[in-house]
Amino acid sequence: MTGILVLAEDACGDATLLQLYQQEDETIRPATDIVGEGSIFIIKEPFFKLTASGDYSVRVDHLSDIAYLTSEDTRVPSSWRPRLRELEGSADSLKLEGNILLGKGKFWEAIDKYTTALTQSTSLHEKKVIKRNRSLAFLKTKQYDAAFTDTGFQTFSEEPSEKALFRAAEALYHLARYDECRQVLEQLCNIFPANKEAAATLTRAQRRCTESSTGEFDFKLLQAEAKKYQPPHLDHATYVGPLQVRKVKGKGRGLFVTKSVQVGDLLLCEKAFSHAHVDEEGGSNAGMKLLMNVETMKGFMGGQADLLRMITQKLFKNASTASAFTDLHHGDYEAVDAKFVDGQPIVDTLTQSSSSFLVERTMSLNVFGCPVTSLKSHKDLKANKASEEKEFHSCGIWIKASYINHSCLGNVRRSFIGDMMIVRAAEYLEAGTELSFPYEAPDGVYTSKPGQKFESWGFVCNCALCEDIKATKSAVVTQRRSLLDQMNRLCKSSSTGNALTKKFERSLKASNETYVRPAEDVPRLLLWDPQLLLTRIYMQQPDLAKGLESMGKILQSLGFTFTGLDRTPSAFVVTRWGHIVDHLVEAFLHARSAFEQSKLGDKAKQADQYARVVYRVVVGEDTSFDKTYPRSS
Repeated sequence: MTGILVLAEDACGDATLLQLYQQEDETIRPATDIVGEGSIFIIKEPFFKLTASGDYSVRVDHLSDIAYLTSEDTRVPSSWRPRLRELEGSADSLKLEGNILLGKGKFWEAIDKYTTALTQSTSLHEKKVIKRNRSLAFLKTKQYDAAFTDTGFQTFSEEPSEKALFRAAEALYHLARYDECRQVLEQLCNIFPANKEAAATLTRAQRRCTESSTGEFDFKLLQAEAKKYQPPHLDHATYVGPLQVRKVKGKGRGLFVTKSVQVGDLLLCEKAFSHAHVDEEGGSNAGMKLLMNVETMKGFMGGQADLLRMITQKLFKNASTASAFTDLHHGDYEAVDAKFVDGQPIVDTLTQSSSSFLVERTMSLNVFGCPVTSLKSHKDLKANKASEEKEFHSCGIWIKASYINHSCLGNVRRSFIGDMMIVRAAEYLEAGTELSFPYEAPDGVYTSKPGQKFESWGFVCNCALCEDIKATKSAVVTQRRSLLDQMNRLCKSSSTGNALTKKFERSLKASNETYVRPAEDVPRLLLWDPQLLLTRIYMQQPDLAKGLESMGKILQSLGFTFTGLDRTPSAFVVTRWGHIVDHLVEAFLHARSAFEQSKLGDKAKQADQYARVVYRVVVGEDTSFDKTYPRSS
């Protein structure tokens, strides 16, 4: 509901309230800079709309439905022309005015001056100079498509301008066209070897090329940048591993691996198409925005209102990026076929017949909530400061990751560092396997209507866990809930000792016996947490044999299979990976400790490696492992 409200009049002198939506944030571009006093514009397909106060206004949702006119435009009503300031000066004087405005940081006004100058009679050389200056203003306003076009890159002569080359490279860099950017910069450095800024930018572009082609990231640097920058928007490339988008019967499209991969392998490290950051540490929701969809009668708290505006602005400013977003799943919504009208890109935000937005619909079906970093979330879980089900108000769109379909028991896991999403294999995957991850983390609670959980995405989940939920009788669910409540009461009991531990063991055993299907097929997600508590108790006593046995039960409840998790010399090997949770790192470290105390060095090393693999999967990287889990603790 954040828009620009202004009084406007038509050629007859009738005035009304005008509301402009999806405009830039006030901190980026003041409202008076968008539609100031004396602005003249054409509104396409105007309509009156009732306001919340009961009045009416003309409302514009499409950015491309308002066309701003310059004073010399022939479409300006003749009756208004005496009231307009007459155009003064030549192309050269207008260019100089634009240069002054550019120096003052008034980039949009500078663009207007340069644009007007280009309509005046001048030489071809002077037009190139004006466009080159305007390209800098376009760069400053994040209109990278226009900036690139103004440099005249495709029609450069044999002796291109130094500024034109550099600005073309900058535009390409911001459009994530890193290889083309690198080629332009190499040309620039060859012709103008003294340009130190170009050399530094070339080094940066080369790093992005390496990241995108090899998947080699300095994750320690990424973590530091995500902690430092507000918002945590990082300057890094997208890496797409051995993946391919394919059609999936009954699901539209999905993402598949093209070769076999191991647990923990990096499959995707993707820069967000658009990312809205909400300060989770602020402690107040005073600045929190609410996005309401009046067609579906659903609301979203947090960054989605900002994200909607940011996506719309990006699509309008840089039409070359639009297809990546508009090609995403948007339900049964039928978008317009045209891409441009009157030289402006169409951002299909609103249909003629309903209040549903294409951008909003696409966003709602593909948005991911995200923490600042999964490392911080992992540390909070480790310190019992957060629950597995925490919702995040920050959110974003990651194009390639959006093609990954849902399964409550997915075979990959996503993590975040700033606006970078990292996807790693959570089990061994054969070539041709479709990737899946849970849209919402499964908690193991059996509800009476599991199908309702994913209604907003327009599908019913039929994974093994959901099918088991449907097949489980309500009496069993009630019994299981009673046993869980009993274990919770025992945890809060003031009494201690073996008797309490025995009661806890019996309740946990009874809860385990309520399940019918093997845990390998359907993980028993309610059991690993209380079993981890028992493991801690055994390791503190210390009773290493029971500790390892309890550790095995944690793995079994999560669907793992393994051999050698005992105090014999036989190798410790996970033969099949199950469902991965953050606390599994701790469980493997308990096994490492038990093996070390039992003088089983090789098995301790293997347990340590498994702990690091889990950490890599849930946090996204393992460079911070030793700092998060120092040996002293």
